[in-house]
Amino acid sequence: MYELNLSKLNAKVSDNCVFVSHLATRYQAAATPEERMAMAIKMENAATMLRITAERLATETKDVYGGNKHGEARTEISKA
Repeated sequence: MYELNLSKLNAKVSDNCVFVSHLATRYQAAATPEERMAMAIKMENAATMLRITAERLATETKDVYGGNKHGEARTEISKA
């Protein structure tokens, strides 16, 4: 079940990357400042969606496979 959720999140990250790339291409091809501004706003929104999805994927991956080993090591070092 968790692997399926990770696969879905990974697919969303991939789709968002392609979408941002497509918007960047459209931004470069924009002829007017208004078109560039519209593409810039869309790219910013898409990049935010990508960041949120990537953070969620990271959290889910940590929950499934474990993690925080580095965090525990840092805590132990700082206590010493």
